[in-house]
Amino acid sequence: MHCTETELAALKSRLASARHVAIFTHQRPDPDALGSQAAMGQIIRKLQPHNPPSVSLMHFAEPPRQYAFLQDGLTAINQTMFTPAWASGAGATIDTIVVVDTCTYNQLEPAREYLKQHHDRIAALDHHLTRDHLGPVMCIDTLAAACVEIIWRFAKYSGVAMDQDVALPLMAGLVGDTGWFRFDSVRAETHLMAADLTPHVNVNALYERLMQNETKPKLALMRAALDSLVFACDDTFALMSLTQRDFSDNGAAQSQTEYLVDMPMIVGTTNVVALLSETPEGKVRASLRSKRDVDVNAVCKRFGGGGHARASGCRFDVPLAEAREKLIAAVAEEIQKHKR
Repeated sequence: MHCTETELAALKSRLASARHVAIFTHQRPDPDALGSQAAMGQIIRKLQPHNPPSVSLMHFAEPPRQYAFLQDGLTAINQTMFTPAWASGAGATIDTIVVVDTCTYNQLEPAREYLKQHHDRIAALDHHLTRDHLGPVMCIDTLAAACVEIIWRFAKYSGVAMDQDVALPLMAGLVGDTGWFRFDSVRAETHLMAADLTPHVNVNALYERLMQNETKPKLALMRAALDSLVFACDDTFALMSLTQRDFSDNGAAQSQTEYLVDMPMIVGTTNVVALLSETPEGKVRASLRSKRDVDVNAVCKRFGGGGHARASGCRFDVPLAEAREKLIAAVAEEIQKHKR
């Protein structure tokens, strides 16, 4: 599915008359989510240069420390924590709601009822396979390497000039969701976008801030994850687990698990990897990745999750050991499909 010019026109029409805008993205935001919010907020204001609308970037929790720079310094844009009080107060005055980098209520759970109540005000931009129909304006492109690619295309369509303030969050989202241009989702257009942004971005400095800006507890989580590593399905599936004790003993946050799931991919026989993490609510969050063939989106959809064919996630409401067994069985079935 490709976002059409008609859909871009509908989005521009909606945003060109907006006066009070709230931009949502999924829980546990990554660089694509936060970059999409920051870039979209600035583009919306640039569409009405003489009388810019008010824009609020909505959060369900504090963004991960290492990504905060993507939204720091946006002096003309508000950063707002979503709460029931906001929804019934300031949220009632919002005339346009933009949702970026997700189209599922499951990933917007704290705001589910608010978004359903204001369905007619929503414009959504996303590139994932799994989606709900959030509102009347839907710009969906499952071929896009990142949500920021759709936003960049919208900026070009709308005649918005590129500058550092817009280019930096766009580039952060692009390199984050493409693994610095190594995933199957990368296309010629992805590199054209990067070429358009590069004159406005110090890529070396961006790499340092995104990839070399962790804390010692992250290293401790890496050690704990590798200590838990098990292989299944004739060593084609590598699975790691993190307990609540792993987080508490190491002073680590739930948000510091990003990229840990990829570590076992260095093993040549491994085609699928997963990281299971216990949450403070007693649930188990699963992140899956695959190199080729195996559709981890199909695996995660069995458990109410989803995402991409090569990167997906889901949750379990069972103990960690039981979640591990359920996941191994589901991955084994999916691997078997590709042996026939």
